[in-house]
Amino acid sequence: MNPQLQRLIELQNTDSEITELDRGNAAIPQQIESGKSDLKEKQEELKQAEGVLAELQKKRKDLEMEVATENDHIAKTKSKLPAVKTNKEYTAILTEVDAVKEKISVLEDKELELMEELEEKEKGIPAFKAQCKEEEENFNAYKAKKEAEAKRTEEELEVLRARRHAAAGGIEEKLLGQYNKVFKARDSLAVVTIKENICQGCHSQILPQQVIDVKMGETINQCEQCSRILYWEETSETAVPK
Repeated sequence: MNPQLQRLIELQNTDSEITELDRGNAAIPQQIESGKSDLKEKQEELKQAEGVLAELQKKRKDLEMEVATENDHIAKTKSKLPAVKTNKEYTAILTEVDAVKEKISVLEDKELELMEELEEKEKGIPAFKAQCKEEEENFNAYKAKKEAEAKRTEEELEVLRARRHAAAGGIEEKLLGQYNKVFKARDSLAVVTIKENICQGCHSQILPQQVIDVKMGETINQCEQCSRILYWEETSETAVPK
């Protein structure tokens, strides 16, 4: 086989490995972000539960203040009794006090219901916090795994880039320029095999004479349709019996 063609094949194989690893590494940040979705969901559930709890606590405090205000109202109203001069005034004050007591009773019933609801909600908070902690631990482990994967891949890429540099250094400048042009234009695939007289890059039929030339491997041949560099790969199926 033409030495230049052999180097082009080696270059393509190396570039294919680099492309695959680059794509894998490029996807890792998104994978980490996606892996955080369960944690975010649990954190949001905890936030909502704590928000509900805070709102109930505020309502309870408002009720307590309202009850205290009404108790003050009763005390002030009763303080008027010593100055009362008629039964009508006395009855009016007692009626007002009874009305306020009834209001306080209603408020205290509401407060009792609220305390029961608060107690129930408070019981659920530790479970939400435990779930958040578990999801955070799971995410941190997943993130560390992905970051380690990215580091290993980058180390592999350094080796492959050095190999690529060595392979490219042995190719004629004009031929390397052709390769790079096709590589960029044809989805990172510039060198392909022929199988059953078909270009494995664009799946176009290759003319018989060109197939013979490619099989001989003495010259550089390009597909007339996609411009990819062609080569013949000897397999058990394509080998000619001796």
